[in-house]
Amino acid sequence: MSVKLIGTGSYAPEQVFTVKDMSAAVGKDLSEYMQGLGIDNRHQTRDDESSTKLAVEAAKVALADAKISAEDIDLMILSTDTPDIISPPTSSSIANGIGMRDGAIFFDMNVSCTGFIFASETAKNWIMGNPDFKTVMVISVYNMTKFAPMEKGKFFCVFSDGAGAAIYQRDESDSEGYIDSQLIGNGSEWETLGIYVGGTRFPATVDILEGNADIKPGLTFWNGELMNRNPDLWPVIINKMLKKTEYKLDDVDKFIFTQINKSAIVKTCGNLGISMDKTHNIMGSYGYTGNACIIMALHDGLKSGVIKKGDLVCLTASGVGYTMGTMLIRV
Repeated sequence: MSVKLIGTGSYAPEQVFTVKDMSAAVGKDLSEYMQGLGIDNRHQTRDDESSTKLAVEAAKVALADAKISAEDIDLMILSTDTPDIISPPTSSSIANGIGMRDGAIFFDMNVSCTGFIFASETAKNWIMGNPDFKTVMVISVYNMTKFAPMEKGKFFCVFSDGAGAAIYQRDESDSEGYIDSQLIGNGSEWETLGIYVGGTRFPATVDILEGNADIKPGLTFWNGELMNRNPDLWPVIINKMLKKTEYKLDDVDKFIFTQINKSAIVKTCGNLGISMDKTHNIMGSYGYTGNACIIMALHDGLKSGVIKKGDLVCLTASGVGYTMGTMLIRV
């Protein structure tokens, strides 16, 4: 028995800001800064476009790709750190929006920008461990421009909005699908960067929302320094995962990494000893779409033909807090 990827989908809002637009918002030329990141555009939701809107659109594409109906989904896992509301779960409004059947279940999970990897591992385990769940949809959605306005500075211009969806299904044959993963975490950086206002630690009081407290609303730096460990740690977790399988680095057809910093991906490839030609990157067109960027890039690669059916693909992501994860799948 295996878990196969049977469909993917992606969606980005129509409103786009170019580097020139971003430079105007910040008040300085960002061309050199964005060139290093590999980002040319920023997709941004309008005021009335919620995370549910993005997720539903991506899910529809994935369902069409898999040639199934929403009523065939036994479980839907939403991965996001930009939910519509705190409670009830945003997955409930998405389930309603795509037309999941009465009785099918759903839940939210938040692993910041590593969410798609964690959610995919969770989907695989539910399928493998419980015969009641044959078909599971994972949706990753990022609506961070609601919390990271460009006016706050050049760092906040990298954040973009979008959603991606993947549908996994039990396959009774021995053919390959989802092969393995490696996940790590270290909670010591939870105070570094995040959206801290709105929960029980920092409720959304008038004083806090008006900026009269030590903690600021929206996406903000708080305590400590944001470390870029990706070029050093991504190779470690990838090699550790591959040691659990029969495959080596040379066997992998494509690598997809968190799409926030192209120069970091170049360094990672150097540390791994692989060519940049073995990666697929979409940050030029879509900006940084957080936990959605991994599945959006995979969908883009499959639809453009850069990634072919049967290819061995390694997906690797990182998120604040911090967490990292990598997975290997035969698409």
